[in-house]
Amino acid sequence: MSVTEQDRPARRVPIPRKKKTARRPFGHAARRVAELGWPVALALAICLSALAVDGWADRRSEGSPAANRALVDADRTAEVVADVSAKVARIFSYAHTDPAATERAARAVLTGRAAADYEKLFGQVKRQAPLMKLSLTTRVAKAGLINLSRDGKAVLIVFLDQTATRAGKPAGAPVAAQLIVTAREDHGWRISDLRAA
Repeated sequence: MSVTEQDRPARRVPIPRKKKTARRPFGHAARRVAELGWPVALALAICLSALAVDGWADRRSEGSPAANRALVDADRTAEVVADVSAKVARIFSYAHTDPAATERAARAVLTGRAAADYEKLFGQVKRQAPLMKLSLTTRVAKAGLINLSRDGKAVLIVFLDQTATRAGKPAGAPVAAQLIVTAREDHGWRISDLRAA
């Protein structure tokens, strides 16, 4: 290489470059969605917000007095109290001459834990009542509905007066009892739990 060639700057060869196109902020699909889909997106956002608020309100109202139907529906409350009271009186009354009638009544109105507990208790009574010629008459003195939920569950407090007779003669003074009764609506009210109050 000669000195003259070295002093000359190297010849520049142009490199072909792609033409710059103006970039649009949205692609074709995004622009189309923006043009046509915003009403749908807005409606979806409104629906999701409404569902969230509804769920929040439901959870919040579960413990509120408004969720307790016993406080706001007097007719339904009276119906539940009358029905469950009659059933409690029937299953806690028995005659030593016909214990099967009480058993039939219990099978018709009790379910779950109440049925299992009652079966154990009544098994003892059934064995002893004929020997002692014992009969028991139960009357509901007062009953009140504590809670009535929308899903068909009722909790009552029931005050009972029980009078026992032995061979047709009174066997002492009437005895008072208090029960917390849980009932569920299942083609009529069925008692699912009985506890001493």
